[in-house]
Amino acid sequence: MIPKRFVRFVTALLLITILIAGCAQPTPVVQIQKETVKETVIVAGTPVEVTKEVVSTVVVQVTPTAAPKDQARAEQVNFALGSPVQDPTNLNIYAPSVSRSGTGLHQMIYEYFFYYNLQTGEFIPWLATDYKYNADFTALTVHLRKNVTWSDGKPFTSADVVFTYDTLRANPGMTWSAESSQWVKSVDAPDDYTVVFNLTSSNPRFHQIREAFPAVGIWGGITILPKHVWEGQDPLKFKSTDPIGTGAYKLVKATQNAMTYQRRDDWWGIKEFGVTPGPKIVNFEYIGTSTSVALALANSEIDSPFIGILTLSDFLAVKDRNPNLGAWYPDKPYAWLDPCPRALMVQNATPPWDKKEARWGLSYMINRQQITDLAYEGTTTPSWGIWPFYDGLKPYFDAVSDLRTQYPTDKYDAAKGAEMLTSAGLKKTGDAWTFNGKPVTVNYVVDSSSTEEMKVSQVLADQLTTAGFKVNVQPQQGSVLANNLLVGAYDIKLHSFCPGYIYDNLDLFNSKNYVPLGKPAPWYERNSFRYKNPDFDKVVNEMAKTSPDDQATMIKQYHDAMAIWFPDLPVIPMFQAPALVPFSSTYWTGWPDSKDPWNMPVSWWANLSNVIIGYPGKDGKWVGGLKPVQ
Repeated sequence: MIPKRFVRFVTALLLITILIAGCAQPTPVVQIQKETVKETVIVAGTPVEVTKEVVSTVVVQVTPTAAPKDQARAEQVNFALGSPVQDPTNLNIYAPSVSRSGTGLHQMIYEYFFYYNLQTGEFIPWLATDYKYNADFTALTVHLRKNVTWSDGKPFTSADVVFTYDTLRANPGMTWSAESSQWVKSVDAPDDYTVVFNLTSSNPRFHQIREAFPAVGIWGGITILPKHVWEGQDPLKFKSTDPIGTGAYKLVKATQNAMTYQRRDDWWGIKEFGVTPGPKIVNFEYIGTSTSVALALANSEIDSPFIGILTLSDFLAVKDRNPNLGAWYPDKPYAWLDPCPRALMVQNATPPWDKKEARWGLSYMINRQQITDLAYEGTTTPSWGIWPFYDGLKPYFDAVSDLRTQYPTDKYDAAKGAEMLTSAGLKKTGDAWTFNGKPVTVNYVVDSSSTEEMKVSQVLADQLTTAGFKVNVQPQQGSVLANNLLVGAYDIKLHSFCPGYIYDNLDLFNSKNYVPLGKPAPWYERNSFRYKNPDFDKVVNEMAKTSPDDQATMIKQYHDAMAIWFPDLPVIPMFQAPALVPFSSTYWTGWPDSKDPWNMPVSWWANLSNVIIGYPGKDGKWVGGLKPVQ
């Protein structure tokens, strides 16, 4: 067990190192006059002033004066990015190298047919008004909203939809070209405001597939392009430097460190909905290190950072300096739950982990609560499965309560773990586990660019070593990491399981995704761990034919699938995914939180436009939206 004092000491050294490094190489600041940077440099250069409580060192040097509420700042919403924009001249949303979220493109410029509010379960019509399947789910008819226009004034019509899908089909190099072509055979336009999707096979949940349909549930979706702009262009080379979209904002400045969007007073939604977005300017800014972001947040120079920038220690220190700072919960765990829980992928094709008893034995040896306390600082909870604990999924979770009692996937029980490992053919020789006469080495691949994974690996590797395994931690990143994961060159790897829907996460384990060890799997969590069970496939394939609106049948199928999944334990559930996303109410109110959970606090998702603007509720009343502080 790792003492908490040791972890705090290590964390203190890391933060002090960051501060000292910041003195040697000052982080560039974009569009923010940061007087506090000088103060930080001076204090970091005077070690005697660094207190023993590391959480105070992040912002204790900031003079606690309120940020001036000048008119220009009061009209802006500023988000802090985790990294610079790679190429601010290339804003082709379908170019694989372009980050649609890190540039603000799918939040500000483009809009989608529907938005799915995971928090409330609402399916929100936007560019479209409704959809309907035919009897056998092989065609989907969508009616587009009339009077929608592109930012250059041209009408948004079914011709744009047909053009987008034809372009994706003809250009395999475009992002999601393969996925959309897998499901869409053709798209017809009976008139300017009607679109018919002819599917390659029966699929009652086609409207939920973000890689194939223009609806946003989690993060993003297929984006409809303006035909009059893209027609005649090479979609693999066209940079779309001045992007044309239907969104409420237009791009007015693009640099590696800042993307600035200005409200369009001619946005179609103002007339259609009778609502004008509150912020005049929305900035996505790369400020630098987490320390720089913390200082800017303390001074209300930014309103909210992207996910993963600030630790809990950073947040608590800033909260002490800025009373207007909040998070999803007012107290621990503070964080909102991201829809992609973490699980430990175990290579099912490699002995002894090809035996379910060995995987169960490994699971019992893991103290998840200790990892939660130390690596996550208490901002998340252990998880028994691979779905987010959202209220909308509760009927499914309740349906497998009997199985969860029988198969406690989140339980720490070293004695039971030893029993399971022994039944799998492992032997305890002294303090070490052996298999076929040799010590068991666990090759633990870690994404070295992920702070989360690196922190977890420190605690988990220590636990497994204590349990009697030789743990070979292999920090990797980039193409090396990607290739090794896809070909299955690992024993264990902590990974996110997306998108978080009941059927979709089960389908990740379908043996249709199985490839032999050494050949690239379709995706990391899409069976790079080489699991296959025909009985499981049968249930999931039946579920694929069931409409997601038929919840009673879906719940029964879910129970049947989990009755196979739990005893097999192809991967080991670990934690819910924490999304610590602080927000400041110095200039803007209406941020969603646990007290008013009207939406999801996701500035990196396309759903951010709903957070900023709000949306029409089922009762006709306007829901949410950011409002200026009066």
